[in-house]
Parts: sequence; structure tokens; C-alpha cells
Amino acid sequence: MIRKRYLGSACRFLLLSLLAGTTIASSGELPNASSAGFAEKLFRLDCGRSIANDESIWTPGENQGHSIEFSSTCWLIKRGSQWLLWDTGVPEATANDPNGWSTLPKLILYHLDKTLTGQLAEIGLKLPDVTYVVISHSHGDHIGNVTLFPNAEILIQRTEYEWIHGGNGPNENVNQLMALARRLMGNPRNLRLIDGDLDVFGDGSIFLISTPGHTPGSQSLLVHLRNSGFIILSGDVVHLEENFAKSRVPSLNTDRQASIESMERIRQIIRDYRATLFINHDKKQTDGLKLLPAFYD
Repeated sequence: MIRKRYLGSACRFLLLSLLAGTTIASSGELPNASSAGFAEKLFRLDCGRSIANDESIWTPGENQGHSIEFSSTCWLIKRGSQWLLWDTGVPEATANDPNGWSTLPKLILYHLDKTLTGQLAEIGLKLPDVTYVVISHSHGDHIGNVTLFPNAEILIQRTEYEWIHGGNGPNENVNQLMALARRLMGNPRNLRLIDGDLDVFGDGSIFLISTPGHTPGSQSLLVHLRNSGFIILSGDVVHLEENFAKSRVPSLNTDRQASIESMERIRQIIRDYRATLFINHDKKQTDGLKLLPAFYD
């Protein structure tokens, strides 16, 4: 039964969906590893770095009061003549601002050294060349530049979009993140709401994996490359390799049990596809990965 206090939020969401031209994308089964198609190139983009003042928010029970530096990574994928961008990072309007930018000012501060626009230009691309923008989840360091791509198809889980336009919960930090997400997302004209897994191009080359827990509609991405094999782009299903090893769930996650189950799902996919996991915020791992204009193929 829907409580009365949520009716207003539900009506707002319906109106936003209609204005955005929202459609439903069909879900799909995981690809056949032996017959899946290939994406041609996978580029890592530097989408920010951050310092958090209390690591224990992300590692409950450990590292209380210790600061930690995180990476923020976006990924650009070439498939034929089309370009897909996975996440959009910290708002590029904040680039080189000595004061930084924050989603939660009491907890974390972001700095941006390179813009998306400038990094795309390094390989001869302009913003309108990006056909698809796929959002792992709606936290501000992942959707900070969505509005730079007004003509791209924006893919996000339906559950995620409904959540950020719904009522507040008991965690005020999470409520702040939701409010920021509504502002940064705006009302994309080519919004596509996804229900569960999705074979984006129908050939297994780029596959969306539903991994809820960090947020209700979090997702990860499985990319198949001819020479590098299957690579999983984590989104925020996990923040650190150690968290993954220990099934450790950050306190900001909206559902602890779903987070654990999503991590186990990723482990199973790693086993089944002999996949490599690239963890978005693990700076130690990220620093060892190729950076645009270098790429994985």
C-alpha cells in the first residue's frame, strides 16, 4: 500500500518521465562467452580524485578517523562507429578549482585536473560524438557532466531514477546525495530506463549487469574486447579490493544484503568469464591502468 506522503513524489516522477520521453528497455540474459561480439577500444578517462576524512564510512569497523584518497574514473568505449561513455565524473566546471567540489562536504572533497571535453579532444572527439551515456548510479561524482550530452541516450536503471525522485529516508547523507542527483541529472530528453540486465547492442559486446545495494539501482558493465577478454567496470558495487575480498559494505550503501549479493554475483561472473574487474574508486589499482589516449582492445 502506498503511503500518502509518497504520492506527491510518485506524481513528480511520472511527470518527469513523460517530459523526458522515457521508454522501457528490455532486459537480457548474460552473453554466451564463446559467441559474444567485441567492442573495439576501451579508454580510461580521469574523472577526478578525492580525499575522504574518515575511511571507516567505506570500511565500517576499520580505519576510523583515517583519511583515504579515492580515484574517480569514467570509461569510453568504441564499438563500430558508435561511442559509449560509462559515467561522467565530477562536474568539469570545477576543474582546477583549488577549493575543490563535494557531494558531502563534511565527508569528502573532490578535485578535477582534466575535463571530459579536453580528454575527448585528445583522440579527436567532440561531445556530440558520444552516442550513449550509461550511468552506473546517481551519485554526483558519477553524473556530474550528464548535461554536457543533451543528444545522447542516457541509460539508467528505472529503480535508480524512481529512487532519487522519491521520498527521503533516515540517512541524511543519503538524502543529500539524492537531492544533488536530481539537480545534476536534470531532465534528459533521451532518457532510457532499464529494468535489470541489458545487452546494449544485442551481441554480448557491452552488457549491463544489475548490481543493487550501493544504491537501489546501481549497475556494473561487462565489456568484451578481442585481446583483453571480458572486463567488468565496477560502478560502485565495490570501492576497494579489500572490501571485495571481505564482502565489506560501506555505511552509505542503501541495502547491505543486496550489496553482498551483488558482490557475489560479480565474483561468479569473474569465474564464468575469466573476467578482469576494474574498481572505479580504488586508486591503488587505478594508478596502474592505462589512461587515454592509451586503450585496451
